[in-house]
Amino acid sequence: MLTHEEFCHAIRRLAVGRIHEEVTTNLLLGAKLTYGVGSGSYRGMCHYGAWHAAGQSTALIEIAATGEESAIQLAGTTIHETAHVLAGPSAGHGAEWKAACRRLGLGGPGRDGLALAEGQDYLPVHFASDILPGIMGLGEPSDGLPQFGRRGAWAPVVGGHGRLWTGGTGGACPMGRGVRGGKSFGPGSGRLRLWECPGDETHKPVKVRVASDDFKATCDRCGKPFAYMGA
Repeated sequence: MLTHEEFCHAIRRLAVGRIHEEVTTNLLLGAKLTYGVGSGSYRGMCHYGAWHAAGQSTALIEIAATGEESAIQLAGTTIHETAHVLAGPSAGHGAEWKAACRRLGLGGPGRDGLALAEGQDYLPVHFASDILPGIMGLGEPSDGLPQFGRRGAWAPVVGGHGRLWTGGTGGACPMGRGVRGGKSFGPGSGRLRLWECPGDETHKPVKVRVASDDFKATCDRCGKPFAYMGA
């Protein structure tokens, strides 16, 4: 009997359990993970450096209720977004991010990760065999289902776990927008990316937009590097 929030956290623990490096494990489990409303245009989102605690910055991951389609999709989205934390802000949906997905147990035989930037309908075949039993054993979240006036119906996922919303998908992961390897606006898009320094006690964070997914610059005010915040 798990709430949606508990379900997402349990999925992340299963995925991160495949990595036996303490520093990396702490990085991934330390990111703030929330089950939020969303805008209806995405299933999940990773904001680098958006959560501040104990004097440090970490990523904030949102799994969106407005993009929810099934329990197995929630599992895939949670690992998808956790892979963004592992791959880093310049990876987009490129090779490094796909490798991160595989390290966390998201992928499948014969395909390049089976973890696509435009969002996919996850099925059991998309998960590594060592974590699939744990995912299936969690069952569905027990605290209800989101409803936002969409037309459609919930139907069983064929051969899988959970229920699929037949009224449409939640849209692309925004991390692909304007980043090489992303598909939301086409590979190599020149869309400006938002970067932000963490700031300090003397000034607020400085925000800049540049057409680069590898912006290696330091703020002259706080002396700290800019972090990628999204497209």
